[in-house]
Amino acid sequence: MRTVSGSDSAGDERPGPRASSPGVTERARRRGTRNAKPVLRDWRAGVGLLAVLAALVLAVVALGGDGKDDTPPASRAATLVPADALAYIHLSTDGDRAAIDRALSLVRRLGAEQTLRTQLGGLLRAGGGTEPIDFDRDVRPWLGDEAALALTRGAGATAGSLLLLSTADEGKARAFISRTAGPARRGTYGGIATASYGNGAVTAFLDGFLIVGQQRSVRGAIDRAAGRGRALADDATYRAATVEQPESRVADAYASVDGVRRLLAPQRGLLGLAGALLDQRGLRGTALTLTAQDSSATVRVHAVLDARARGASPTFTPTLTRSVPRDALAYAGFAGLERAAPLLLGLGGLTGIGGDTGELMAQAGRLLADSGVSFVRDVLPLFGKEVAVTLVEVDGAPAVALLARTPDEERTRAALLRLEPAIAKLFAPEGGEAPRFTGAEVGGTAVRRLATADGAELDYAVANGTLAVSTSAGALAAVVRPRGTIDANPDYKAVIPDSQSELTSIVFFDFSQLLSLFEPLGLTGDSGLATNLQRVRAVGLVSTSGETQTTAELTFEIP
Repeated sequence: MRTVSGSDSAGDERPGPRASSPGVTERARRRGTRNAKPVLRDWRAGVGLLAVLAALVLAVVALGGDGKDDTPPASRAATLVPADALAYIHLSTDGDRAAIDRALSLVRRLGAEQTLRTQLGGLLRAGGGTEPIDFDRDVRPWLGDEAALALTRGAGATAGSLLLLSTADEGKARAFISRTAGPARRGTYGGIATASYGNGAVTAFLDGFLIVGQQRSVRGAIDRAAGRGRALADDATYRAATVEQPESRVADAYASVDGVRRLLAPQRGLLGLAGALLDQRGLRGTALTLTAQDSSATVRVHAVLDARARGASPTFTPTLTRSVPRDALAYAGFAGLERAAPLLLGLGGLTGIGGDTGELMAQAGRLLADSGVSFVRDVLPLFGKEVAVTLVEVDGAPAVALLARTPDEERTRAALLRLEPAIAKLFAPEGGEAPRFTGAEVGGTAVRRLATADGAELDYAVANGTLAVSTSAGALAAVVRPRGTIDANPDYKAVIPDSQSELTSIVFFDFSQLLSLFEPLGLTGDSGLATNLQRVRAVGLVSTSGETQTTAELTFEIP
């Protein structure tokens, strides 16, 4: 580490223009806030050197790599990042590593290389540089083995940022900065030369890294290099979250609990969904890694929890796969109905029967309560300790079925018969009479069916130790008499590990079937992304949990 004198003050550097960093409002601290500006979108839309270099970093893995060595990635950047960073993204840029070569092979197999180059070009043009930047010509000659981006707490309600690029040739890196970044104000801090630019970005060369950020974040990195201030690499939560990470990873990331709730939870779309999935009771921090195999890629998510704020999560060993058809579009298993309900209603929206999940659940609870039915007392016990949701194709359209293991079929049938009048009221037209359940037969199995005047229906059957419920007779037939089971599907085996016990959840998507089925419904869009996704055959997720940690592995099959 470079030794830096502590006597240097902030006045050593001539003040530059006020940084125009992306902002995160204080309101975004509160969970559920949706009106805060998305900090990541603001950052990517920013101007100047910071946006240009960050765009380059995000494309490194996809644009290079011809290595044969399978050594772990370099990881010194975390020693310069503050311990209280909101989020930290780290990429291996070592072209000698075989892991990079495998990642590049998957990107090319997806057909996404040109798409990434095109998007990179757009980001570079939005960067406001004085001349076009070519990655192979301008950056590759000096870029070292790792690159990282940290989003920091900054001053007040505005998040700061710190970009770190390891330099294999500092002279070429300096020449690149001089040629592309425009006029700068020169200064020093802690004995380290710095440069400030008109857009608020500050650069410095420090311990083998080119660092870019606001004045506050760059000076903080210089202080940490001198041993003043705590680094992320020394933070106990970060160390616990990143323990035993795969050595073959090509990228990793970390977010503190504040990072999840300030940066992800307020977002819309996929980022907001990621925030909702990552945020959990007692969360302290979470780490992600990305690894590439010959025909698949795996994202591992490891969360560190506060045991005092959280009880042990229920677990289960999957057995309902024996009732899920081999050709099912999707399957998800959970330890209880309350965990399956959001997914069930979400899939219902895709099939035309769902709406706002929270409102549907609240409305159903009110109607059942008006009939003297307690969801906790009368409904939950029917679904036992293992529940599965499956999506099957019926007459060219997706249909949902709910499965639950029941140890006493007769008791379950009797309980459901008592609940039928209350359930029927959920389907009653406004001001009209509720429909009635009737007996029917599906695939040689006795079922109970409720049909409404507008053509909707609800079917359920109890057979083979399983309760099956669906809004489609075809879907019910598929699960009560499956022709082959999903655990014999080779695509399922490719993304779900053989060892399946004491899980908190398990999810499988037959991606190729889903995309082809939803395309006529207009759900895949007409962008290049849909074309790339068609090359993903299957997706699988398995999660486990303990009192102080949870781990989930998401695997994509890309043959």
